[in-house]
Amino acid sequence: MLNLIKQTIKFTHIFIFGLILFSFSHRGLAQETYPNMNVKFTSSAITIDGNDLEEAWKTADSTYTGWTHFPNESTEFKNPTQLKLLYDDKNIYLMCKAFSASDDYVIPSLKWDFSGKASDKINFIFDTFSDGNIAYMFGSNMAGVKSDILISNGGVSTPRNDINRTWDAKFDVEGQIFPGYYIVEMRIPLSTLSFPKGSTSWRFNFFRFDTTEYQRTTWARIPQEFKDYNLAFMGKIHFEKPLGKSNANISVIPFINAITINNFENDTALKDLSIGGDIKVPIGNGLNLDLTYNPDFSQVEVDDEIVNLRRFEIKLPEKRQFFLQNSDLFSNFGAIRTITPFFTRRIGLARDAQGNLVENDIIGGIRLSGKISNGLKIGLLSMLTNDDVANEIPSNLNTVLSLNQKVFNRSALKFLFINRETTKDYDFVDQNDTFNRLIGLEYDLNSIDNVWNGRFFTYNSFSPLKYENGFSGGVRVKKETRKQEISFEYSYLGDDFRSDLGILRRIGVSKFSPYYAHKFYPKKGKVNYYRLAYYHWLWFKLNSSTESILENNFLASFKAIYTNQSELELRVYNANEYFPNDFDPTGINSETPLIGGNTYHTNIFEISYSSNPAKDFYFIAAQNYGKFYDGTKYSFENSIFFRFQPKLLASVKLNYDAIKLNHLEKTAQLWLVGPKFDFSFTKKLYWATLIQFNSQSENFGVNSRLQWRFNGLSNLFLVYNDNYQVREIGPISPRMRSLNLKITYWF
Repeated sequence: MLNLIKQTIKFTHIFIFGLILFSFSHRGLAQETYPNMNVKFTSSAITIDGNDLEEAWKTADSTYTGWTHFPNESTEFKNPTQLKLLYDDKNIYLMCKAFSASDDYVIPSLKWDFSGKASDKINFIFDTFSDGNIAYMFGSNMAGVKSDILISNGGVSTPRNDINRTWDAKFDVEGQIFPGYYIVEMRIPLSTLSFPKGSTSWRFNFFRFDTTEYQRTTWARIPQEFKDYNLAFMGKIHFEKPLGKSNANISVIPFINAITINNFENDTALKDLSIGGDIKVPIGNGLNLDLTYNPDFSQVEVDDEIVNLRRFEIKLPEKRQFFLQNSDLFSNFGAIRTITPFFTRRIGLARDAQGNLVENDIIGGIRLSGKISNGLKIGLLSMLTNDDVANEIPSNLNTVLSLNQKVFNRSALKFLFINRETTKDYDFVDQNDTFNRLIGLEYDLNSIDNVWNGRFFTYNSFSPLKYENGFSGGVRVKKETRKQEISFEYSYLGDDFRSDLGILRRIGVSKFSPYYAHKFYPKKGKVNYYRLAYYHWLWFKLNSSTESILENNFLASFKAIYTNQSELELRVYNANEYFPNDFDPTGINSETPLIGGNTYHTNIFEISYSSNPAKDFYFIAAQNYGKFYDGTKYSFENSIFFRFQPKLLASVKLNYDAIKLNHLEKTAQLWLVGPKFDFSFTKKLYWATLIQFNSQSENFGVNSRLQWRFNGLSNLFLVYNDNYQVREIGPISPRMRSLNLKITYWF
């Protein structure tokens, strides 16, 4: 087996070299012709009211969507969409007229940035530096609901890596419904955007969701296999006269947070009034300097409860505002589920003397991020955390520096440096834990036609140990066409590789992971396409005196995607996993775990179905059953959604796991229940309530949040949190209860 692995690695090295040559030899491929539009300068006043009665709109040039992106790629569609653009010294104006044979529109919510899987909506994408890497996306609908998103990494990866929905900008939008069409009218201040001084053109695209016809239409043609926000495929808008500077304003964002907390487990109570804030300073046309003092990261939005049956921690999304802007400059490194060298949620968390994960106060921080030039981006983040000597938590200075240089058309060469270091000597800190540093270099491959994507990376970590193998490196390459996807990943992590501010599942191992998928497109019927896929993960040690194969998994799947956006999927998962230590997969039988030093087998079959998300009532249901380690497992995961548009969207999550392990007398039954209610009374006033019960963590929680956007980006939050411990035997006992009143104001 080791000989086979060594031959595979040898072949991988040859293949990598060939792909590098390929990326060089194909960097000059010509793009097809994409649409262009002239944008006139106006000196007339334009009222944002969802109407096109101003004289300026009658003289503006217009353009129309030209392609369908879903359910198939063609120039045939029933409902056209017209766009007009104008600009003056301070703003860009959009007027979009969406024609429709029906006025039965889907408006799931009035909430800012609300994202339904299917709703009638139009999105506008501005690539202001025309680099195919970073873009601003503004969206709205016939109700004038706001949506603003930052797109990074060219829009080529998974949505959670490329889409930043928490970015907020100041802009105005209104919508109106008319017989046979609706209008979206928008004003975007130029100070909201970064762009080169004297710009004469930007890359641009817009696309529309049309639930009546179950279609997505676009201005510039986007191949069906890629996301509709992919930045490789865009047209251009040309300004009548050059733009000036972006002239972004300095923003001061103070906050006041009044909180009362009752900790019933420790029998303590706290009433506190904290004051802090952020300052945003634009530097030139592309850089932003952000300062924060005494940042408040109280739980205005709680994490979703998760049942974890694996030995590895779950990566929960970052929700703290300060860490989110230009987050791709810090987080877009490494390989998913293998190496995440930097993860912002590590900052502000620490282990106390008993090993418990607790919040660690942040004193303040600084972030410099953005473009130094058209091809070079910088990200510098430095945060100082406070110490807690009673709980043996030291103060740390956490610093990250990244550089991103565009090469060829859309590829990038990237540098990363991370440093976590205690600010002074502590008796309770081991000498080998006083600092951890990491330096890395990456090459991101993005071909001009987006067919080839990949990453080549190498890192080295350093700690006070004099002799260590802190090296890691790897490659991930993917080729995607309309009918086929093929990719592979090879990664190696040294025995002493560390990243205290990152996430690592294993060290001292190698991973080899090929993947192949094929799509079939029926000419007729309700199925848009069928997809067959095969994934394989192999974790192994090259030189080991014990077990060399740590994990050998494969997943085969068959999926049918229907023209109404419903989906049916069948999956078979097979795994052989070596446990180096004792482990309890149920999470509730820690006294009787599976014995380490053995290899366990899993073989699971799953069927899942998600219904049409454009309906007022839709659902996602999945069931699986099979061999699970030394026993069996039956699970179902159900989510039900219903809406009374546009005021209320409600959902209920109901998950169940029945795990019967041979060494246990009884079946472990795990429940996860989570109803959620999202009210949007107006476009400025929202109320959301999430109730969660997780039998694995024995927690029942309630989070109820009232939010009032009383002045643009200024907010008032009133948040109620309540948590109870729920045991199988014994009474329900309260854990913690809190009430927050928080006000943030943008000056």
